[in-house]
Amino acid sequence: MYVVKRTLRFLTIGLLAIVFVGSPSAWGEVSAPPAPAPDAPPTLHERLDALEKKVEAPSLWKALGFKASGFLDVAYTHNFNNPNTNLNQLHIFDTDANSFSTHMAQLMLERPADGAGSGMDRLGFRARLNFGLDARVTKARTNFAPNTSNNELDFQEVYGEYVVPIGNGLKVQAGKINTLIGYEVINSFENANFSRSFMFGVGQAFTTTGIRFTYTFNPVVTASLGLINGWDNVDDNNRGKTLEWLVALTPHEKAGISFYGSYGAEQANCQGGSPTCTPYTTGNDPRAKRFVVGSIITLKPTAKDTVVLEPYYVNEGNASTVSQSQNARWNGIAGYLIHDFDEEWSVRFRGEIFEDAGGTRTCTGGISFAGGANTCASGSSAVGVTNAGAGGIPQTLWENTYTLQYKPFPSLITRAEFRYDHSNKNVFLHGSRPANNQETLSVQLVYLF
Repeated sequence: MYVVKRTLRFLTIGLLAIVFVGSPSAWGEVSAPPAPAPDAPPTLHERLDALEKKVEAPSLWKALGFKASGFLDVAYTHNFNNPNTNLNQLHIFDTDANSFSTHMAQLMLERPADGAGSGMDRLGFRARLNFGLDARVTKARTNFAPNTSNNELDFQEVYGEYVVPIGNGLKVQAGKINTLIGYEVINSFENANFSRSFMFGVGQAFTTTGIRFTYTFNPVVTASLGLINGWDNVDDNNRGKTLEWLVALTPHEKAGISFYGSYGAEQANCQGGSPTCTPYTTGNDPRAKRFVVGSIITLKPTAKDTVVLEPYYVNEGNASTVSQSQNARWNGIAGYLIHDFDEEWSVRFRGEIFEDAGGTRTCTGGISFAGGANTCASGSSAVGVTNAGAGGIPQTLWENTYTLQYKPFPSLITRAEFRYDHSNKNVFLHGSRPANNQETLSVQLVYLF
C-alpha cells in the first residue's frame, strides 16, 4: 500500500511539472484569447429552411414539367375621323374608337412535349384562356358564341401533343390550335405592331380544330400537315374536312422562307330547312372549295434589322357577292421592317395592300364574323357601292402602320402606333359622312408574367 501511494505521488508531481513547463505563461508569453461563445441555437424557421435546402425534393408541379405564364394587354385608341358609330371600321381587335380598352388578360398552362425524353416526357399539352375585349372576337370567330358580343371568355388554344419516337421525332397535336396560315397571330405583343393587318383580320383563319403532324427533317426543313374542321370551326359546319400545310425552310441563319396553305369546303350546310337558306347558292354551298396559298419570307440583313414579306392568295367557289355562282377571290401582300436600336427601343413599319375582289370578306358586319367592326359606311353616298353595309363590298384596301416600342423591363412592353387606312371605296366614316380613309393613334401597355 505504501508503494502504491508513493507511485501516485510521483505521477502527480510529474504531470504538474509537464503542465507548468508547457504553459506559455510560464515563460512570459501572451496567453491565447478565450474561445468564442457558441452560436445561438437556430430558430425553427432556420432549421426548416436548412432542411428544405438539404432535401431539395421537387414539387409535383416541377416534376411534371408544368409551366404557367400570361399577360395583360391594355390600350387607348383615338380615331381622328371621330366616327359616330364609335368603331374603327375594318379593324378587328382594336375596334373601339376614342376609348380605353382592356384587350386581353391571358393565362396559359402548358407542359411542352420533350422529344429527347422518354415515356411521359414525350406527352404534353397547352391551354390558353383569354379574358377581355379580344376574347369576344376570338370566341365569336371560332363559333363558340356565334351571335353574341358580350362574352369575354374564350379558350384560344386547347390541345394535347405527343412526340412519336420515329426518326427525329414526329410531333402529333390534337385539339384547338393557332392556325398555320399567315405571319400575324392573335396575341398583339407577338406581332410587330399593335393593330392587326387587313389580311389577318378579315382574310385569314385565327385557329383550327383537328389533328396536326409536324416533323423536322433536318435543321433546314420542317413540315406540318393537318386535317381540320375548317377555318375557325370548333364544330364543323359541313360534312367535309380541310387540309392545311406548312413547309418551313431555313437555308441560312439570316434567311428563311415558309410556304403555307389549305384546301377544303368552308361553307355551311343549310340548317333545318331555314327559309333564309337556299342550298348551293352563294355562301351556302358545302361542295365549294376554298384554296389558300401564301408565303412568309424573312431576312436578317443585320443583327438589328428584320425584313418580312408575305404574299397571299385565296380563291373560293360560289362565294362572290358581286357575281352570283362565281368564285370569290381575296389576296394581298404585306411587308414588315423591324429595327432594334437596343434591347429596349425599336421601331416597326408595316405596309399592306389587300384586295377583296368578291366582296366576301370586308364590310360583311356581324359579331359572328369579326368582332362587330367589320362594318362600313352605308348608303348611296358610298361612291361605287350599291350594297354598302348589306352583305360585303368589293374593294382594294391599303394601310401604313408606324410603331415605336419601348421595353424598359423584360416583362413590360409599351408601344405608340400611328396607322393610316385607305380604300378605293368610301367605306370609312368621318363623323357620319362616308370617307375613303381613316387615321388612328394607339398607345399600348403589355405586362408579361
